[in-house]
Amino acid sequence: MNTAVIVIVFVVALILAFGFSILVLTLVPAISQLKSLLADLEKTSFEIRELSREFRKLSTSVEEKLDKADVVLDVSKRTVENAGEALHFLNQNLFSRSASLFALVPAIRFGWKMVKKIRGGK
Repeated sequence: MNTAVIVIVFVVALILAFGFSILVLTLVPAISQLKSLLADLEKTSFEIRELSREFRKLSTSVEEKLDKADVVLDVSKRTVENAGEALHFLNQNLFSRSASLFALVPAIRFGWKMVKKIRGGK
């Protein structure tokens, strides 16, 4: 073989070896970081599973409490309706019929005060 060919082959082999070493030096830290990333991903996945379990428990608890709140709201609604009917009954039957008598209340109080003054009592 010619010395020029041997030098060219040697230079190409040297360039390939240098390139391979640079490639190895850059890929080793990247592979190490990838391993740590996968470990963190595994921890995060476990935490997400735990949080989803807790969320399901919380969701069922909230749904149960909302069902109880619906019952309370229904009972409150019925109570308010009954109170409204009672007040309507009082208004129609008691207050509207006896409104003329309620108008006499200030006159009766005035008369009572006059009687107390005349008697001299407190």
